[in-house]
Parts: sequence; C-alpha cells; structure tokens
Amino acid sequence: MLRNLMSIGFLLVVLAMTVPAQDASAQGTWPEKGKTITWLIPYAPAGGFDLHSRAVSVGLKKALGVNVILRNRPGAGGSIAWNILWKSKPDGYTIGTVNIPGAIVSELFASPKPVYKLKEFSWLGRISSGPYVWAVGAKTHFQNLKDFQDAKEVLLTGTGVGATGWITNLLTAKVMGFNPRFILGYPGAPAANQGIVQGEGHARALGLDSPGQMRFVEDGDMRAMWVYLDERDPRYPDVPTVGELGFPQLRVLASHRVVTAPPGMPKDRQEILQRAFETALKDPEVLERFKRMKARISAVVRDDWNTMLEGFYGLINQYSDIFEEALTKKK
Repeated sequence: MLRNLMSIGFLLVVLAMTVPAQDASAQGTWPEKGKTITWLIPYAPAGGFDLHSRAVSVGLKKALGVNVILRNRPGAGGSIAWNILWKSKPDGYTIGTVNIPGAIVSELFASPKPVYKLKEFSWLGRISSGPYVWAVGAKTHFQNLKDFQDAKEVLLTGTGVGATGWITNLLTAKVMGFNPRFILGYPGAPAANQGIVQGEGHARALGLDSPGQMRFVEDGDMRAMWVYLDERDPRYPDVPTVGELGFPQLRVLASHRVVTAPPGMPKDRQEILQRAFETALKDPEVLERFKRMKARISAVVRDDWNTMLEGFYGLINQYSDIFEEALTKKK
C-alpha cells in the first residue's frame, strides 16, 4: 500500500513538473499571441499588387494565428516601401511585397540608388506572375502597331521609373520601334489608366489579372491591342500576342509579386513564415478570392525562388543599355 502511495505521489510530482515546462515552451513560440505583422505594399490600393497581397493576407493571418495589417507606401516606383522594409527590424513582424523585375531595375540603374540590396532580403516566395496587355485610350487614333511606329511620339502614363509597368512600356517601345515619352507620377496603376481616359496619355501596359485595371477595357474606355502571352487570352480572342506581331522575346515581360522580409531575420522565423505563406496560398478562402479576381496563384518558394531571382538579374542586364539610356535622358 505504501509503495503504491509513493508511486502515485512520484507520478503527481512528475506531472506538476511537466505542465509548467509545457507552458514555458508555449510562451516561447513565434509569432507571439497579440502581436501584429505589418505587410508593406509598394503601390496604391486597387492595383494587382495590392489586391493579391490582401487576398493572401487572409490566409496568412489564419496560418499564423496573429493579426496581419497592410500598409500602402507608394512612391519612387516602389523603392520607398522597399527601403522601409530593408531598414525594418528583422524580427518577422514586418514583411512586404516586392515587384520583380522592377526592384532589380531600381537597384541597378536608379539615381540616387535605393538603400536595399535585393538578394539579401529574407525571401518568402512568389504569390503570382501577372501578364500584361497593351492598351490605348478608346478615343486615340492608334489602331495597329504601324500607327505607333509612325507616331512622332507615344505618351505612356505610369507610376514612376523602375515600376514593372515602366519597364514593360520602355522595352515594348524600344523593341517594337516607336518613340515613347513618359508621363509619370500617378499614385497607382488605375490612376495612370484614368490619365489616358482623360487624354493625358495614349497607352500603357495593363495588368491582365488586375480587375482594377482591366475594368477600363471592359467598360470601353480603353482598347486592348496585344497581349504578352504565348497564346491569345480566351477573354480577348481577337487580340494578338506579341509573338504573332513578330516580337516573341517580349513574352517574358510580367509582373512578379513576391513577398519578403528584412535581411538578417532568424532562420527559424523565416521558415515559419515560409510554411505559413505556403499554407495561405492553398487556403480555400484565398483561392476563392483569386477566382473572383479572375487571377491565378503561381507560387514559387524557398530555393526555387532564389534560382529564379538570378535569372531575372540576367534578363535585366541583357537590356542594360536601354535602361541606362532612358534613365540618363530622365536626368
């Protein structure tokens, strides 16, 4: 009997010691309950970067069990947000969406140079890869490629130098052989589209998977001229591809929306965020939001993204003379 009582007493002591140990472990988990993750968006609301990030944030909040708030910090083609992200504390509570290849062009060619070093960020992964469609104002005279090539100049609206839209507009003009003049400074892509509707510009590349941009085509305020795809888009079967026009090299132009965190973040926290990011991209609510936007998730995570990033640097360096010429003229 005494032996049994001693055994029970020993078991109770062990359990008493075990419970506090579990509580202490739970308190040391990351992210801490009650904390908030701030997600920086480099452009104004209603564009593709904003809408896609907001959709994924719903799943990320559920995966991590903490609040996620989004902050739009537009300006300088996205560099304002990326500089803020670069300088943020690498504790995992600040993340941001980066525009590839826009951020690469800004890093390599912008003057003054941004403070960030893109390859040193703590990458989580890509949300989506947004293709483009070239569109003109419905009231402009442009009906085909030759009209662009014959024009004295083509006015192209945009947010700023370094944005992927600016890159696409610039390379399109140079490769297809027409003379661009940029009208920049719009707070976001929808505002740049509105500038065309109001007669401030002629054309620009729109995000094909951005409802906020494509409504200008759907409402008849702008006309689609060509798409940067391998095949015609089923929504616009009469609109040719850049390959059909004789410029297949332009098919690679797309807006890659990638999520990252400040450099130097602890590896364990980066891995937790990466797993949560992957989970969020498969969340049914997130998938439904993308379906409603008529957009697709094209996830690339971990080391696969690092390999792709190297490839984008190679692409931008291939056209370095065009970027350097354009930025020199801007000065």
